[in-house]
Amino acid sequence: MSKIIAILVGVSNYYIQDDIDLPFCVNDIFAMKNALINGLKVEANNIIMCGENGDVCESNFISTLGKAMASIGENDTLIFYFSGHGTTIDNEHYLVLSDKLIGTQDVLAFLKNIQSKSKIIFLDCCLSGNYKVKNSATLNIEKTVEEFHGSGYAVLSSSNAIQNSYGHPDKPMSVFTSFLCDAIQDKYMIREGRKSLYDIKKLVTLYLDVWSRKNPDKPQFPIYRANMGGTIFFEIQNYVPYIPTDAFKEYDDYIIYEVEASHNVNVKRYAVKAILKEPFSLEEIANISELIAKDVKSIEVYNNSTSEKRFSGRPANIIWVYFCRSESDINQGNYICHTTWVDDSQDKDWWYQVDTQNKMFIKNVHFSIQPYYEYLRSFIVDNTGERDALISETKDILANMVTLAEKVIYLFNEYRNGIINEDELVDKLVPTLSEIDKFYFKSTELDIADDSIHDWDDACTILFATIHNFTLYYSRKYLLSRTTENRIACMEMTIKQYYSDLSKVSELEKQLVIQ
Repeated sequence: MSKIIAILVGVSNYYIQDDIDLPFCVNDIFAMKNALINGLKVEANNIIMCGENGDVCESNFISTLGKAMASIGENDTLIFYFSGHGTTIDNEHYLVLSDKLIGTQDVLAFLKNIQSKSKIIFLDCCLSGNYKVKNSATLNIEKTVEEFHGSGYAVLSSSNAIQNSYGHPDKPMSVFTSFLCDAIQDKYMIREGRKSLYDIKKLVTLYLDVWSRKNPDKPQFPIYRANMGGTIFFEIQNYVPYIPTDAFKEYDDYIIYEVEASHNVNVKRYAVKAILKEPFSLEEIANISELIAKDVKSIEVYNNSTSEKRFSGRPANIIWVYFCRSESDINQGNYICHTTWVDDSQDKDWWYQVDTQNKMFIKNVHFSIQPYYEYLRSFIVDNTGERDALISETKDILANMVTLAEKVIYLFNEYRNGIINEDELVDKLVPTLSEIDKFYFKSTELDIADDSIHDWDDACTILFATIHNFTLYYSRKYLLSRTTENRIACMEMTIKQYYSDLSKVSELEKQLVIQ
């Protein structure tokens, strides 16, 4: 089972000429220890402290790294945290130990090569944004998304390359570490029992933005760079998803395959997926529809506990019944027709609209006919691809589009870091966005997936659409349609969605046997 190993280094005492002591750095590492235990559920015995008495000499530092290397596994996550002086000499940044300077880039290179899958580095020192992370992550077609997601290293510094880092005016610790600890322990970021590195970074950035506005004489703008596939999700709580009632029922003539809750405000609504066992006439389907509506009217199906509390014990107000001939029809969303039943509390003139072609009453049951059902059914059969070939083609597009998405995010981070301006970002993104367009439209030309890989294929399709959304914000043809602030907000929302979609593909990929 994977675990988190943390190295916390705090240098308070200095024996190098002209370097003043920093008493709060010892407090920083103890605050970080508590934050990791309480916020990320890191085991206390997996936290390695260096500098508990204020001294961190080169020999202590090296032995601490060696201790971590001996205990970490290839699927583990390494967190490295440093609090102390930082300096730049000849444009190279150094972490200042009690007795010696050590190159920041050398430390990053060492940590990068540790065998753990994921590495997170937090640097809380002056001028700490003066570091380099070369290239964005690349998804190799031979690797699974699970192997890629979270693999690599990410660095978050307390300030940019020309700013100092400061002690907190109201706490015996640094400003950055105070905000970092708050973000790590923030409970409102937890979704489905987990929180992400992306959310932690974003909250720290927000806190420091507020700090810098209130303290213009002591600004701190954090720098984030990563060569990491996707992001890291930390499992914080045991998550038990809400499981809707299984409403599957089989009768001689039909199957109630699924009942989906579609409740809205104070209206209890169900969408029923029904499979017909024989090619019944519309008149016969009308009879079956009435039986299903009667069957489902008092059923209790919900998407979450809140909805259950609101609607429990009440009969349904609206029931739609979608009729088809097979499970494949349901997967492809292809239905012969659907019927609508509403109770007296609803606007029947609205729900029971009719026309001369596809909306009508048959035996007092309201129908909406899908005139192209048979055509679509034949089309789907004729265009369903060979399983292994489709998996191979989809994986090729997946590898390319994810790699391109990581390039976009890498450049966007450099823009947010203040390293490039918006015009430079737009120029640099031209070839990448063009490639995303190419592979996205290639994905729309793929054959249809069979039932065995439908869910994975659907998740890939959603991910491809999210990645394609990156082309909407910093392409020159769309610049005039948005403000700078709107572009940033949309980009950040899309990045968050990308990480979520990538995680979903990773989960569904485990259900496949992909050679």
